[in-house]
Amino acid sequence: MLDIQRIIQLKARGESNRSIARLLGINRKTVNEYILNLGGADKDFSELSRLDEQSLAAILPEPKVFNKPQAYQDLQDLVPVYQKALKKSGFTYLNIWEEYRKKYPDGYGYTQFKEHMQQAFAVQQASFHMEQIMGEKLLIDYAGDRFILTDRESGTTRPAELFIAILAGSGYTYVEASVSQQKASFINSVRRSLEFIGGVPKLIVTDNLKSAVTQAHRYEPELNKDFKAFALHYGTAVLATRARKPKDKALVENAVRLVYQRICFALKDQVFFDLHSLNAAIRPLLDLYNQRMYQQRQTSRAQLFLEQEQPLLSPLPAQAFTLITYKQATVQKNYHVFISDDKHYYSVPHEYIGKKVELRYNESLLEVYSSSTRIASHPRSRKSAGFSTISSHMPDNHQFMQGWNMTDFLAWAKSKDPIIHQYVETVFAQRAHPEQALRSCWGIQRLGKIYGIDRLKSACIRAADFEQYGYKILESILGQNLDQQDHDEEQHYLPVHDNLRGATYYH
Repeated sequence: MLDIQRIIQLKARGESNRSIARLLGINRKTVNEYILNLGGADKDFSELSRLDEQSLAAILPEPKVFNKPQAYQDLQDLVPVYQKALKKSGFTYLNIWEEYRKKYPDGYGYTQFKEHMQQAFAVQQASFHMEQIMGEKLLIDYAGDRFILTDRESGTTRPAELFIAILAGSGYTYVEASVSQQKASFINSVRRSLEFIGGVPKLIVTDNLKSAVTQAHRYEPELNKDFKAFALHYGTAVLATRARKPKDKALVENAVRLVYQRICFALKDQVFFDLHSLNAAIRPLLDLYNQRMYQQRQTSRAQLFLEQEQPLLSPLPAQAFTLITYKQATVQKNYHVFISDDKHYYSVPHEYIGKKVELRYNESLLEVYSSSTRIASHPRSRKSAGFSTISSHMPDNHQFMQGWNMTDFLAWAKSKDPIIHQYVETVFAQRAHPEQALRSCWGIQRLGKIYGIDRLKSACIRAADFEQYGYKILESILGQNLDQQDHDEEQHYLPVHDNLRGATYYH
């Protein structure tokens, strides 16, 4: 769905189908088909960009499964393996083809096989100078060498990663030290690089980092869900370079080398105790690097950026991207879901008890979704074993209970009769905590509705005579009509108790 939303977003911006396919790394026929399906919605792309996931899903047909063209695709996947084999002694096109036909009996014949192999090798060995377009690409990578941070008290050291981003058109560069290459750290570094350049390019080109790519692939690497959401938020596309192909990212590889020379070398003898001080030392050296004149051009990276590239960047969104964590959960019997990160429970409408839901949360907000529809939203809480509960999520009887406290029950009892008030006061007094008496008092109030206040008053008098205080004793008295006996007569009766069966039990 994120891919579909990006297609709509780029189409609303005026991009062609071919351009969208190139920016998103999606087959052009796939882009054409999605746009054709969206055309039946009788909405322009600006209107479609404002629809939520559920509304878009209703417009699109069920997804189809596309199979790769077998013979050609299978052979292309084997080219790197066969290329290595041919470098070894004794391997020829013929014996490799025989091995290939054993694996794929319906594959190419020998002549076509050899032709395709030779063509693939020729293409692999070719090099191409790519003219970089202003405002199109931001290349990002991590340097191989890392800075060292030293603990001020213990003297122990730990590494800090060096993140580098470079605009392909002007060469304008951003550098920062970060905690790690983990997803949260990586996405925040990319966000800060966009804030540094003050705009958004059409395409972000990244290495096959685990923080960005879920599954590496020669042709169509799969981006992780969080980085797709990041790209959607900033209105850009992401392209992952091929694994172990330095030519795909030659510009940023060269930038890494220059950063070593102009920034890292200048800081090599300094000791840093935290990331803040390290990045504070990097920033003035980075500014000098961007202002340094190119050797063969009478201009600098900063000048090229300000004059030619910055005006072509899309504006930053009003709010910065916040990393969202996605998890699946089952709504518990208490109509809450549990977030293990917080060790905290959050409520959802009670109708969803037992159902699977999707949790989406960032540093400050948790949202609960069912079938792409948001059903609950809570501020994040770090209170361990705590509960965040919204009253409207409760069943009616639970909402009623939540709305009452000790003061309310005492006021109700006082409004009915002084004896009932005294009885309810004693119920609260005998419990270790007022909340323990709330359910009992709720039951007493219910008895008053069923049997009437006069009978409830008589039952309270009888129960108090036996120093029994609570809902069950009153229910027993009223249920057996013992409250309607004369006061003198009731003195001859044993206290009411479930285990006292009476003479009639033996008849």
